[in-house]
Formats: sequence, structure tokens, C-alpha cells
Amino acid sequence: MAGQVQLYLLNPDGEVDGFLLSDGTEVKFPPHLGATLTAMVRPGSSVSVVGFFGNSTAYGRAVHALSITNTATGQTVVDQPPASPPPPPYLRRLARSPLAVSGTVARFLVNPPGDVDGLLLTSGEQVRFPPHIGVQVVTLLGGRAGSSITANGYGTRNAFGSVVEADSLTINGQTVPLR
Repeated sequence: MAGQVQLYLLNPDGEVDGFLLSDGTEVKFPPHLGATLTAMVRPGSSVSVVGFFGNSTAYGRAVHALSITNTATGQTVVDQPPASPPPPPYLRRLARSPLAVSGTVARFLVNPPGDVDGLLLTSGEQVRFPPHIGVQVVTLLGGRAGSSITANGYGTRNAFGSVVEADSLTINGQTVPLR
């Protein structure tokens, strides 16, 4: 598949672990490839992706990328194990701080199996939560984008964007715990 990169997708630790194409497809890859990919592919870049397509749902579709090629430069990144083991999760989470983001939901974010696991706000800020919470969030939002929300939790702000792993969402003045 081919497309144009719209924006980077982040995990709550602030690592780039995907990007959104202009057609709405999410391209997912392991975070250890993030530094290489952000050096090679920027928003606006045209890419070719080889990978496993996830389930197409009413909320979007994601592909687990095996290789990503910048079609302008011919540079390709292939998914392979990291050269050294990644830091344990408890160390990676040290970069997180209390964070709240507010705005209008532009779209739902999904993982390759098709589960909703996040929200993209019109500001570009991202809200993440475990996939098993996705059905609850979709229900709270009436199954569509356009609602104004506030998400509270822990996350990061960096050169690639802002992301919060939500502990609670406030929708229409009603706060709902997600944990």
C-alpha cells in the first residue's frame, strides 16, 4: 500500500510507534524503529508500506508494517529485533508526567486487530487507553467523533507531539474513570 504521512502516532512514553496516512490508515511499528523512521519519513512524505493489514472497522484500520519505504528517497526500514533489549517498562514510564489534554475528538485510533485504543484530537494531541477499554470509550462518545473531551492521566510532550494515557475522560461535564 502507498500513501502520504499525515502525522506521527505516539505511545504514552512519547516514542513514535506509528503514523497516520492521509487516507486514515494507521501504520504501526515497534517503538525501537521510531528514531530511524522519524529521520527518514516526515509528515508530508510519500511512503510505500508492506505489512499485515488489520481488520477494517467503522473506526479505522491499522497495518502492522514489515517494511516502510520513503518513495522519494528510496530509503527503506525493515522491522527487525532491536540491537539491544529495550529498557524495562517501569524505566520507560519515568519519562511520563501528569498530563491533561482537552479538545474535540477528530478520530478514533485502532490497533491492527481493529480494537479502539486511542483518540486523536483536532489539535493533534493523542489520548491512549488499553484496547479492552475501547468499547466503553466508543459508547461514551456515542460511536462518533466530534465530542469535546478532557483526558487526564500520565503522558509526554515532545517534538513529535503530546500523548496522554488516560486514567479518566470528561465528556459533556461527566467524568468517567477508565481504570
